[in-house]
Amino acid sequence: MNSSKAFDDVILYLEKIIIDGCEIDNNEISKITMSPAALFQRIFIFVSGISISDYVRKRRLTLAGHELKNNDISVLNAAIKYGFQSHSSFTRAFKEHHGITPSEAKVKSTKLNDYLPINFSEMRFIGGKRIMAEMKKIIYKETDERLMVGMYRETSFSKVGNVWQDFFQSDVIEKLNMLSDVKSCDDIDANDGIGLMYNFIDNQNFNIIIGDFVQTGTEIPEGLFAKHIPKGLTAQVQIEGNNIADILDSAYLLITEAVEKTGEEIDYENFYWCEVYTHERYSVPLNRGEKVIIDYIMPVKAKNK
Repeated sequence: MNSSKAFDDVILYLEKIIIDGCEIDNNEISKITMSPAALFQRIFIFVSGISISDYVRKRRLTLAGHELKNNDISVLNAAIKYGFQSHSSFTRAFKEHHGITPSEAKVKSTKLNDYLPINFSEMRFIGGKRIMAEMKKIIYKETDERLMVGMYRETSFSKVGNVWQDFFQSDVIEKLNMLSDVKSCDDIDANDGIGLMYNFIDNQNFNIIIGDFVQTGTEIPEGLFAKHIPKGLTAQVQIEGNNIADILDSAYLLITEAVEKTGEEIDYENFYWCEVYTHERYSVPLNRGEKVIIDYIMPVKAKNK
């Protein structure tokens, strides 16, 4: 099987049946790839991160959204055209994908959640893993000794989103505002949140502080936690993606690759992983439905002079 051509030919076939409203024909996939359909299904998931049936579903919902927005078509006719058995099943799937109902999609100014055709020739992999984000910038800066102060939790990658929700619903931001005169963030742009992760117990579990950097010697308000961050060289990185999930899934591989290529070395003895959600690069484009950038900071070993 010529892998790249087989994948691209399968995508061409899928795009055709998506428009025609036909069902997936596994025999046709076998002919295209010259391999058992079940085997190719598993390879497709590994390479693209999505099953063939889910790909078809997302693409149909994307096209249906644009048809409802730009053409005079009823919700029922759009449902039938794109392979849904009922108005209710289409509405449920549409809202899950786009975050709005099919009727709301008819408003011209509405933002849709587009899922674009996969182009396998443009895919990038690191260590066999598909990379869905892009490194935009990496620089190295000496940072002063400081404290990370904020809300502390022991959590995991699957639960850290809930920790961020707790942060925004708490009085931590109000307490951090009391420390505005002693902040130590000259290297960080205006933001809506900084999360510092450390003490990685395994691939899933770690400690996190969501808050701000302040000067050492600062009196910490009651209820907040402080962690000392030594002075030293740091890698400061910007990574762009279509959404936060794509960035988070690729960030570590992209950053470690970039640090290695620039001849530096991450300081794992004093390791921390800092995510910064800036106004300019994250919050504003997120509200516009555009690509977003997350800023990262981590310690790098200083080279011997």
